[in-house]
Amino acid sequence: MSTRTALIASGVVLTAAGGALAVGGAVLGAIGGTDGTLSTGTTHHETTANAVVSDEGDLGGSTNLAFGDPTLKVSVSDSDQPVFVGIGPAADVDQFLAGATVQTVSDFDIWPLQLDTETREGNRAPGSPLDETFWVAQSDGATSAATSWKIDDGSYRLVVMNADGSPGVGVDGNLSLRVPVLGALTVGSLVGGGLLIVIGAPLLVAGLRRTEPTPAATTPAEPTPVDRELTPVG
Repeated sequence: MSTRTALIASGVVLTAAGGALAVGGAVLGAIGGTDGTLSTGTTHHETTANAVVSDEGDLGGSTNLAFGDPTLKVSVSDSDQPVFVGIGPAADVDQFLAGATVQTVSDFDIWPLQLDTETREGNRAPGSPLDETFWVAQSDGATSAATSWKIDDGSYRLVVMNADGSPGVGVDGNLSLRVPVLGALTVGSLVGGGLLIVIGAPLLVAGLRRTEPTPAATTPAEPTPVDRELTPVG
């Protein structure tokens, strides 16, 4: 293989690989930014129930290891009365809300945020969630509240209620999940892709500009004289 061909081939391979890696990084960046935060849209949700709760989330032991300590942030706003948002062990939440009217989110679409819910009717007032001590993350406010929780192993539920436990919850809600490993992959892909392009592009240009020397024309060799022995005549 000639030097020119080797330069062109190396440049093409490195530039193409760098471009693909950079595009992948750009896509990851568009989804989660450079800090790896995935965010839903904001939606308004109203219910006559005492509480809106998430379906039970059972997180395995490999969650933090695989995703690098992901953090969930929950924000609610535009409530017409003091509001509460909290995350607690599923068993404790279920006991606290036993007999109350509860709306459970069975599924949701991320963008725009849309909730699929099921309502369990009840006739017991659960009381104020502020009086409970089992919450692993919680926040309350006059019209808005927001809390963050570093996801841990176990079964948990997310709960949104009025701060006094009364029925009739109406809020604008937003969820975001920060996954550090996603941010690291984004930055790594962008930097790695850019580096490959920086290396590969000059090699490609050098190969395209390089001219191989033209082989020199060869002159046919003179025939070698053949010595002949003279034979006397007659």
